Amino acid sequence: MLQISQNLKTGKIELIEVPIPACQKNGVIVKTFFSSVSMGTESMKVKTGKMNLIDKAREKPEQVKQVLDSVKQLGLVSTYRKVMNKLDSFSPLGYSLSGVVVETGFEVRSLKIGDRVACGGGNYATHSQYNYIPENLCVRLNENINLKFASLATIGAIAIQGLRQANLQFGETIGIVGMGLIGQLMLQIARASGFKVLAIDIDEERVKLALNHKANGGAIFGKDNLKEISLSLTQGYGLDAIFLTTGTKSNQPIEILPEMIRDRGRIVDIGITRMDIPWQPYYDKELSIHMSRSYGPGRYDPLYEEHSIDYPISYVRFTEQRNMKTFIDLIESGNMDLEYIISEEIEFKKSDTFYNNLLDNKNKFLSVVFKYDVKDNEPLVRTIVSSNYKNTGKIKIGSIGAGNFAKTMLFPELKKIKDVSFYYLATSTGISARDSMRKFNFSKITTNYEELLEDKEINLLMVLSRHSSHAKYVCEGLKRDLFVYTEKPLCLNLEDLKVIENTYVKSKGDLFVGYNRRFSKSILKIKEFFKNNSQPKHLYYRVNAGYLDKNNWYNDFEEGNRFIGEGGHFVDTAIFLIDKRPISLYASFIGLNRTDQKNKDNISLTIDFEDGSVANILYYTFGDRSLPKEYLELSSGMQSVIFENFKNLIFFNNGKEKKFNNFQAGKGHKEEMEILTKIMISKEKNPFTFEHLKKVSLITFYAIESASKGVRIEI
Repeated sequence: MLQISQNLKTGKIELIEVPIPACQKNGVIVKTFFSSVSMGTESMKVKTGKMNLIDKAREKPEQVKQVLDSVKQLGLVSTYRKVMNKLDSFSPLGYSLSGVVVETGFEVRSLKIGDRVACGGGNYATHSQYNYIPENLCVRLNENINLKFASLATIGAIAIQGLRQANLQFGETIGIVGMGLIGQLMLQIARASGFKVLAIDIDEERVKLALNHKANGGAIFGKDNLKEISLSLTQGYGLDAIFLTTGTKSNQPIEILPEMIRDRGRIVDIGITRMDIPWQPYYDKELSIHMSRSYGPGRYDPLYEEHSIDYPISYVRFTEQRNMKTFIDLIESGNMDLEYIISEEIEFKKSDTFYNNLLDNKNKFLSVVFKYDVKDNEPLVRTIVSSNYKNTGKIKIGSIGAGNFAKTMLFPELKKIKDVSFYYLATSTGISARDSMRKFNFSKITTNYEELLEDKEINLLMVLSRHSSHAKYVCEGLKRDLFVYTEKPLCLNLEDLKVIENTYVKSKGDLFVGYNRRFSKSILKIKEFFKNNSQPKHLYYRVNAGYLDKNNWYNDFEEGNRFIGEGGHFVDTAIFLIDKRPISLYASFIGLNRTDQKNKDNISLTIDFEDGSVANILYYTFGDRSLPKEYLELSSGMQSVIFENFKNLIFFNNGKEKKFNNFQAGKGHKEEMEILTKIMISKEKNPFTFEHLKKVSLITFYAIESASKGVRIEI
């Protein structure tokens, strides 16, 4: 299928061929009939994409700060890779469309194949021939509705959410500042709902357009007397509410609004408007200021959008889906004038030309709709084969997943090894797979992992997907007698661990988990330092894991506990350095009364070893982000070492200290990938026995159990 993509680094916009996305359990695959271009939002993306890196940084100062914080944690090289990978990637455009359902997930109840739908959502309802859309971002349409108008539903929901924020009452008069697409839609919705509207814009033609299509009054900003016009339209009282749909760095709109609005009126910002509030006039009239966030309640909530968990209507009357449905109902009522809003209908195959000329022509269009060439009974093609692939390399990788970590920490290291071929890649979205094919020359890409697993050419399966899927894919690989590399964790619970063990025993394949710390130069130097020391050891490992936004996929309820997800790294490192059998553990949660993060993500773990050695692992998410992530102290037999985030090592012996500084030292990913390939090519011994991998997983599970029950657990 074809999809519009933008390279964030170069700004280049092109139509690319990608596999049709996979259908997840909570959503549907929609064949697109029409998709709408939001001129303001998408022209800003185009403009930002064409900026140089310095201007991009100036435009997003908060992201620059995140990069600087990342340098402290990951180092300069890893951070540079991470940033460049994100910039030099295919990014989808579009977020509002109409079409027909061609496939449904097994948990979907409200939709069926053949249903006509209006769909929304950034990264979901994109300009693409097919899209995966979660159930809560779809609205079913009747057979007679105009699908071209229905493709505006998401943008219409933005306008409706803005109107709702003002708590309007019948008979009120409102002002709309900015008569672009959102402003004109608000005009139509407000008039259909019984409100009077004053249309305001700096563009005289936009004001005339509004007056010709039901506006009760019009005013040209910077030319007309806005105060007089507002008072005239409201019998001298002033407007009840004013809506800002502008995108301006000028503070003039905010400064002039108090003259136009009545005492205790409401102001709602929907656009991107500078808001340096002059205190006195806003205080004198006791004006209320509201922000309107996107389509409505549910937006940015993964439980609502990704998992299709709806809000009860008795508590949340209008969600983003119900706002979309309200707009569709208004279309069906025939009370809105929408024909003039769509400036032009363009064939989708010409969409790349439209975007590449958008900045020169954006003022010509109020809105544009792409029309798709819809064919009946078209097969859902989920695999693409490259014509440039050369079948070389002893190791043929089949990878399930290719997120930012894989593309910045693992694939670049594997690419340097001559015996490695990037053969087959499976991802859930086609655009992600196509981006990796471009960067790493994969022979085949697919959104159907089962097709990848059936390919006999693969001899290394890499599981780089989300945590909750690791156990499933590991077992699938072992059943086919493959060598399986999986990122941590191996699995999330005891039940899955037992299934993996049973599968491993019957398999001729092998298993390697990405516990990369033990392969880093820093950890190996520590190991060497204590190699002749047979005394019991004490290890203290402090991990400042960092607070993650609640919408981060790591915090998804299906992805388990963060310590189980990441703690295996530190447990494996402790066992590697102490080199004795762990026999028991005790753990406790930190800050059970905290409400700003998941409590069970913060844990203190003590592991006892058979020779009397002890490892203390302190893992928490509430430390300052400028504090380096990992700190380790190890002492034994009058020897000590301090390790600071892979950059600094200090060895203490015989009353002397010796320092090693390496600001470019990695966390062992490079060495890990080299060892992985040597195991497969030279038949070197796998450093991970299954018993060890099982033990590491058990310790992370038992740590949560111990902390929950307050008991010591034998290993």
